[in-house]
Amino acid sequence: MHINKLLDKICSLNNVSVVGRTTLGTPIPMVSLGNKKDGGVLIVGAVHAREYITAYLLYELIQEYDGDYPVDVIPILNIDGAILSKEGLNELPLKVRERTTVLRLNDGSTDFSLWKANIRGVDINVNFPADWGKGKYNITHPAPANYIGPCPFSEWETVAVMDAINARDYALVIAYHSKGEEVYYGFGDNKYYKKEAQMLANHLGYKLKRTPHSTGGLKDYFTLTTGRLGLTVEVGKDSFLHPYPLTELQSLKKQHSGVIAQATEIADILWTQKYVL
Repeated sequence: MHINKLLDKICSLNNVSVVGRTTLGTPIPMVSLGNKKDGGVLIVGAVHAREYITAYLLYELIQEYDGDYPVDVIPILNIDGAILSKEGLNELPLKVRERTTVLRLNDGSTDFSLWKANIRGVDINVNFPADWGKGKYNITHPAPANYIGPCPFSEWETVAVMDAINARDYALVIAYHSKGEEVYYGFGDNKYYKKEAQMLANHLGYKLKRTPHSTGGLKDYFTLTTGRLGLTVEVGKDSFLHPYPLTELQSLKKQHSGVIAQATEIADILWTQKYVL
């Protein structure tokens, strides 16, 4: 299924809003589930272009959730990059100069399957103001991966997530990535909520880990600015190469079944405790 077809399916669901636009102007949809009240969950997929399988997975998981607890899901944040990675340069509305620039960033290759960044060559998951630019693998020039951008929140996609977070009092934020079957929590000296993070890892059968060299990510930003629980979920076995094969989607769906409901249980615990550290 093409990315644009997936977007059509997402936008046909109930309670869909637009949280922002991509660099190329494509609306970024967010699906809202449950009843509106304080202490919701935000789940974001396809932050990295080549990890577009997370968008397909979240679309499937959205449809099985029937709880009352409020959940907002942005299935595909990096729409431009995902189309580039999965379907190629010709599927994007680029001017000649823009095409030339993207090709140059990819060393002249028309194979963009390993591309992680947005269409400007900025890695969205290192563009948040959480020790921005201090990551182990950060670079300071446009590239298919790891470029921090000219400043935090320089990208429309990053701003869209910030706006979503500012609009709601989320108890829990989860970023879906691939691959490795791991759940990451904490940021810097913040090691709180390990028990709650372990609950999600146990549900998935994934290992729980910290990320001492991670900076500028969504999980990092939410943890730093709110003191609450931000998680990164790395879906799928590490034995597969990037991009994670869509033929494994049903296997991932089975493994992740019920994960949104589990996330709401964790968020409700955190909200009820008022984030007692």
